[in-house]
Amino acid sequence: MVNIDATMRGVHWAAISKEAPFTEDSSNQKAEYDIAVVGGGFCGLSIALHAASAGRSVVLLEAGTIGCGASGRNGGIVVPHFPGAMTADDVVQVLGRERGERLAKLVADGPGFVFDQIRELGIACDGEQNGWLQPAHSEKSLAKVRRVHESWVARGVDAEWIDAQGVAEMTGASGYLGGWHRKSGGTVNPYALAQGLARVARERGADIRQHVVVGSILKDGAAQVLSTSVGEFRARKVVIATNAHTPSLYPGLAQSVIPVLLFHGFTRPLDDAEKRTVLPTRVCFTDLRKSGGFSRLSSDDRVIIGGAIFRPSNHRAYSEWHSARRLAELFPHLGGIHVESFWEGWCALTDAYLPAIQRLEPNVYSVIGFSTRGVALAQTLGREFAQFLCENKTETEMPVRVGPVLPISMQPIKAFLGGFAFPAYQLRDALRLT
Repeated sequence: MVNIDATMRGVHWAAISKEAPFTEDSSNQKAEYDIAVVGGGFCGLSIALHAASAGRSVVLLEAGTIGCGASGRNGGIVVPHFPGAMTADDVVQVLGRERGERLAKLVADGPGFVFDQIRELGIACDGEQNGWLQPAHSEKSLAKVRRVHESWVARGVDAEWIDAQGVAEMTGASGYLGGWHRKSGGTVNPYALAQGLARVARERGADIRQHVVVGSILKDGAAQVLSTSVGEFRARKVVIATNAHTPSLYPGLAQSVIPVLLFHGFTRPLDDAEKRTVLPTRVCFTDLRKSGGFSRLSSDDRVIIGGAIFRPSNHRAYSEWHSARRLAELFPHLGGIHVESFWEGWCALTDAYLPAIQRLEPNVYSVIGFSTRGVALAQTLGREFAQFLCENKTETEMPVRVGPVLPISMQPIKAFLGGFAFPAYQLRDALRLT
């Protein structure tokens, strides 16, 4: 388990959020709940919201504050695709035809669901559905991106191929050879979205608590008893949705994901002339570079950039240097613009780069490991799992297998070495090997 920083210090999303920080009350408190959710990020909030909307009594326990983990610290890009160059065909190979196609549909339809829900619930998170693009920065990545595009087109998804000139016109970025685009993608203020989901879940009856650390979960008859820093909570079913911050409540649970520390930074706001040449369509994009090749505009017209942390370095100095270098590569006409706001956060990877649903014991589950695609996928899978907990879906109908805990082989070593891999990623990207 990695440390939780509930302060959100330096996170620009919190500074510009139009949703107020979530405040709790005790009006929805129960002696025993149908469902207890551990974790107040997108997945846990989605489970709580949809289970409460279905009439179940729900308590959500967050060790920090709502959205203080990856959900409030990510780039806020709503992506209609799997991580990197993974295709739906690759997912079918891992999960089997029926389940793989079910997950592919969930991923493809995810942004549409996210933006529809934002509008329906009236969440003020600066949602902009201006499309998402996966451009290719090298000949090798161009072949991979074409394969991704063809896989989606074969499934009837409205994925559009864009040539090099089209990518340059849409993004204002230099060096791309082509790519594919979906209009359904877009951007949000992720911190504001988390606050809004919590607000609506509370309005629908969920009891949401902050600064509550769960120490153990023990069976007592038909209920599970969650012993916490503020006392005990009882529930018939429990789901742990803590991602990179997953505690060792069960053997192997914390070792079932690899935490990866990422940084994000914002530039100063662009002026009117710069906005005409940098992301002029306000499309967002993510390429295949391991050292970070993504960009978008915030609601206050700042460019966002980021990547993985190289642990032996001075985080801030190293990350600002890398950001300046990548910004100059993508947008050379910005002329030395630098990062003003900087923060870090943890994401969680699984071996398969797909989320995992694990049965820890009867009526106790975990849903973790969104592998950089959590803005949409954590919410949509959370909705699906809420239906499962409400017994409106069976295990066989889930888009991800419900199975035992699967610790990653040599997880502590892989997690440690991951912090030293970034220079190798930079070199591979520079040599066009990705």
